[in-house]
Amino acid sequence: MFDHYRASALRGAYAVGQTARLVARYHYVEAQLMRVAAGRLAELETWEVKCLIGRHLWQDSLHAQSWLDRLVDLRWPRKASLDPGRATIQLLALLDAAPTEDTFLRALYRTLKPRLVAGYTAHLNAAAPLADEPTCILLQQTSTQEQEQIAAGTALLDTLPAHERGHEAWMEAVEVAATAVGSFGLPADDVGREEAGHFEGQAIRPAPAVAARDARFGFAANGFDRVAQEPGEAVRLMAHRDADNEMHAAEVLGRNLYEHPEMPWQYHVDMARQCWDEVRHAVLYQKYLEEHGGRLGDYPIVPGNYAYRMSLDFPHRLYDLHLRGEKLGMPDLIRMRDAARRAGDDSYAILNDYVHADEVPHVKNGRWLHQLLAHDRTAYERVERETMQFRAAYEQGHPDDPLLQAYTGLSQAVLKRNEG
Repeated sequence: MFDHYRASALRGAYAVGQTARLVARYHYVEAQLMRVAAGRLAELETWEVKCLIGRHLWQDSLHAQSWLDRLVDLRWPRKASLDPGRATIQLLALLDAAPTEDTFLRALYRTLKPRLVAGYTAHLNAAAPLADEPTCILLQQTSTQEQEQIAAGTALLDTLPAHERGHEAWMEAVEVAATAVGSFGLPADDVGREEAGHFEGQAIRPAPAVAARDARFGFAANGFDRVAQEPGEAVRLMAHRDADNEMHAAEVLGRNLYEHPEMPWQYHVDMARQCWDEVRHAVLYQKYLEEHGGRLGDYPIVPGNYAYRMSLDFPHRLYDLHLRGEKLGMPDLIRMRDAARRAGDDSYAILNDYVHADEVPHVKNGRWLHQLLAHDRTAYERVERETMQFRAAYEQGHPDDPLLQAYTGLSQAVLKRNEG
């Protein structure tokens, strides 16, 4: 008779308390990888790097959530993080301070994540395969996904220009810090003290005033004004604009996650998911652009919604993104989906259908503004009114800003083409 558990040993190297300390460290590392990557997104120049980091930070948020759930199973009574030990904290702080895109990627994919996978493997080999099967399953699943991340990250690194010199000392410091941590898969004596929260006390690097773009892109004050008259040009222009604009939204969300360690853990998970969604939307519009013979860089770009929204404080930024921009754009997505269906443009129809579906939880994320304001209705109405006033004042002061053109202005070009 087949017995799935026939080869499963009864004993393992770690008791429940030791396993809990390991799981606490895993949660901390994955959560910090999510947060650091989110804060870095607007500074990364290479478009493909932004796209990959957006996907990986969301996956890391899921890993962190899974480890937190397991920590509760292991007799930890509340969903609170544990101090992972000074060496681990210092290593993650160094990653946050990476001086360039290249050093950030090398530290992430060639040093830190491989050591994390090695720790997962060591723990899996030492764990009680039956008594602690829930942890073993998580170790297997998370390790597999992290290995996929490493493969994708190193493959991307291999296609980028040779790394610049001058940062060898920083890379050496990362290696020294990683060595001081030792194996992530061995319990550490200094892991066990509960933290007040997940990210309190974290350093916050200043945000760039303008989100970085690589050499393919050219900034122009009126970048959307240049529209040639040949067929399909308006379609390509709109797809190019929307690809860049969606990336702006992801970059704002990354900063919102990174800059507010005081917010609850679930807020960070929600922002990581929406950040990934916006990156994915950017890629969708990029693919549609390419399907119609265009490519990134064909049109100038402007500082965009990132620059404007980053000029707002946190409450007004939350309202402007979730409860104004996302909410008001949803009817256009439905109209464009339906017009594309009538015209037989399956690519544009499915793009708008899924983007609209994603926007529903994005608008619901506006609930974090209510929580931030302690559900004070008067305060909420004030933020709502002020956000609209700020937007109106900006529009009046920047009449030539192409971002302030009616969204349906370019949409009509696509609708006309589809219905023609």
